[in-house]
Amino acid sequence: MIEGNPIINNAFTEPTRHWHFSGVTPEVRDGRRTAGYLAPSPDGQLKITDEVIPLTQVNDLRDRVRQWRADSYMGATTVTRDLFRHWFDDERIASTSRPFFCQQEAVETIAFLVEAPDHLKVGVDVPPSGEPYARWAVKMATGTGKTMVMALTIAWSGLNKVINRQDARFSDQVLVVAPNLTVRDRLTGAGGLNPKHPESLYVEYDLIPPQHSGLLGQVRVQVMNWHGLAPKEDPKRSVVKRGRESDAAFCRRVLTDLSSTGRILVLNDEAHHAYRFPPDALASGADIDEMREATVWIEGLERVHRYRDVLRAIDVSATPMYPGMFKDRAWTPFEWIISDFALVDAIEAGLVKIPRTPTADDAGEAIPRYRNLWQHIRKTLPKRSQAEAESHPLMDYLAEADGPLKQLASAWEATFAEWDKAGRQVPPAMVIIAHDTTVARLLEKHIAGLGEASPMLVNPKDGSKVTIRIDSDALQKAEAGEGSGIAEATRQIVATVGKPGKPGEQVRCLISVAMLSEGWDARNVTQILGLRAFSSQLLCEQVVGRGLRRSSMSDLTQPEFVDIYGVPFQLLPMAKATGGKPSPPPDYTNVHSVRDRGELRIDFPRLVQVVPDIQDTLDVDLDAIEPIRIRPRFDPTETYVEFDLGSPHGGMGGVTQDRTRAYENFRIQRLLFRVAAGLIQPYKKPWLFPQALRIAQHVIRPVANGGKIEYAEGVDPREVCNLRYLTLIRERLSAALRPGEGPERFLPALDEYQPIGSTSALNFNSPTDKCVPTVKSHLSHAVVDSGLERKICAVLDAQDQVQAWVKNHKLFLEIPYLYFGTTYRYRPDFVVRMQNGLMVLLEGKGEPEEKDDAKATAARRWVEAVNAWGGLGTWVYHICYDATMLEAELRRLSRSTPSSSPLA
Repeated sequence: MIEGNPIINNAFTEPTRHWHFSGVTPEVRDGRRTAGYLAPSPDGQLKITDEVIPLTQVNDLRDRVRQWRADSYMGATTVTRDLFRHWFDDERIASTSRPFFCQQEAVETIAFLVEAPDHLKVGVDVPPSGEPYARWAVKMATGTGKTMVMALTIAWSGLNKVINRQDARFSDQVLVVAPNLTVRDRLTGAGGLNPKHPESLYVEYDLIPPQHSGLLGQVRVQVMNWHGLAPKEDPKRSVVKRGRESDAAFCRRVLTDLSSTGRILVLNDEAHHAYRFPPDALASGADIDEMREATVWIEGLERVHRYRDVLRAIDVSATPMYPGMFKDRAWTPFEWIISDFALVDAIEAGLVKIPRTPTADDAGEAIPRYRNLWQHIRKTLPKRSQAEAESHPLMDYLAEADGPLKQLASAWEATFAEWDKAGRQVPPAMVIIAHDTTVARLLEKHIAGLGEASPMLVNPKDGSKVTIRIDSDALQKAEAGEGSGIAEATRQIVATVGKPGKPGEQVRCLISVAMLSEGWDARNVTQILGLRAFSSQLLCEQVVGRGLRRSSMSDLTQPEFVDIYGVPFQLLPMAKATGGKPSPPPDYTNVHSVRDRGELRIDFPRLVQVVPDIQDTLDVDLDAIEPIRIRPRFDPTETYVEFDLGSPHGGMGGVTQDRTRAYENFRIQRLLFRVAAGLIQPYKKPWLFPQALRIAQHVIRPVANGGKIEYAEGVDPREVCNLRYLTLIRERLSAALRPGEGPERFLPALDEYQPIGSTSALNFNSPTDKCVPTVKSHLSHAVVDSGLERKICAVLDAQDQVQAWVKNHKLFLEIPYLYFGTTYRYRPDFVVRMQNGLMVLLEGKGEPEEKDDAKATAARRWVEAVNAWGGLGTWVYHICYDATMLEAELRRLSRSTPSSSPLA
């Protein structure tokens, strides 16, 4: 580890030093870091890159504004100089009311572009945004105080206009557009932007100098959710009334808190949502909700401009960047950025928590396992295709996630103990970002129900919650003011996490698929676990940003940390800046469950194994069970986390994290009972439990004592609590079961967490060239891997005997099978429900391969087990070798009754 503190600058003055990383050992150099951004990967995927593209305009304006400041703001109005002298007086630092330098520079840059003499602005030409009014963007890392910048801008523009009504450069009518209700409520309440609120930012931080006191009340400020800019709807037809409401009527309806005349200053909070999407966005698979938000936001402001005249719009955001739908500009910054204070600058100034990521562990790999967990989850999969590799079995997912989850939860427990000892009122919080809604529900049961991460994260039986799973769709509706009472209650909890006396005060763990609401300002996040794919550095930074706000601003020289597993973000540029434009990413299509097609929903069983039926005796071939080897190389037992400086000599603030607290919470009897219960689960014969428990007791002990658990040297025996090893124990016990007397029958061992799968609530993106629109499927598209599959899709949509069908992609419908001693999982291509109720597992196959025979055998055994269980109707397995024959084959299946259907 490199000695020293990463905080090397004063938060109230311009940075004078920066960490330099191009050499072997990072070093502190004099001068300010050049503003720039990491170049996106040419193929649109997340890859570590050392190419930094400079923000030329920002760097130029920094130099000009610095000189303007030194020249006492030449050309500025008396009001502006009064405000700047008052705000940026160093004597205010002791009272913590002085704005930080990043806030100062942002508002100074805005004022420079408006007030500085023309000769100081020669060569400055902020690129247009495509709007009919000027638009400038201020880029500031999460946690550095964007709300203060808006308050300073409002006071600067409003007071200048109040004192000199003839000066057309300013406005005292300010419209603040927020991304959701959570942000709107924060901006209108205590500590917000309403000049008339007794506890506004202007009062709290003494922003109005004595000679101008009382004048701010003449400034009109309206804070609104972007949803309020939507066109008026026709209540009779429930469709949008486009073109009927005039711009004048629109402004009278929308601008309720502003005067009826006068130019308007617009402040776009979290402005990366406000842009004009490209004409070919639909073809590129853009997210429909994202496009709607951008359209409503930007077109609503255009209507305001046509009637009232927008003086200028100021965007404030940590990530003002184009989304992936922009082919030639994906993941690049808006061209109209005028000021930038990046995350690494904020860390060096002590304004935010310092992210610590894994840099070493005891698994023996070059890259720590918990650095990018998704890569390891994907490695467990049989990669028949890239599309399949992006899916995963539920138990495989959980087995890969359980180790890092327990380890991070152990770190959270240690933090909780420290905070409790210090007398803090609120607990620390851990945020978990899941792959999709199915997995989020799985994790909720694992953590809040079964207590597998920590007993301190289990939800009490009195109905209160310390661990909450966030329904992203419901929360999004609530943020738009359209949610149910339950959704609104959840929004209130999420919005107040870590706030004393509020509904979310005691929340300790949040599980979500989305990145949580923009503007989410919880200051008590201390651990973040990413259990999903991350396609861009923008996405990584947005996730990390949820944990950056400091819990205390009293001493900015003392670092605070947030520990991050599974989010492979690159914080620091490691090479000199270069020029050039990145190549565009591939096109993607959004695949989702269609709400209006609920009748096409398909349910299916999720099996972890097919087991032989037995009578009243459990007969297990113990000699056939291979030892379960517990090794750090399978899952590290210790991980070293630190502020990564990209150096072989290490980083700063490093600590070793392990599963000690998980071991302390471990109870061998609970593990034995769980294994025994799982062994007899398929049989519905509870009287077999004592036999199963004796078998579990025999197996779950060290090999030296006659058991089947083999520990590496130095590994704590309680490491067997890791779900990875519990899964292996279950699989090998079930495989060693011997069938009872009589005809051979099979039964399904259903997934413990999600026994029944469904086509509901799916939403993911897939390459456009693999997506086929559907008619009779609950999903909007089928993701296909071959021409044969495309033809099958067409037949299924056209065939009258087919009631509903779905392509088996990201459904987790899998069939375990054995091939040359190794267990794989086979995913049949389609699930089809016939008009007569028969369920068909349909496989499209060209030339058969040797492995396909093993798959077919396993599929027929799967069908036999599911039919013996009988919980979801009658199933058959069918292979289609020629799409031209499929119609006749489906007609043959439709003529059979579900109870006597032929197996193909």
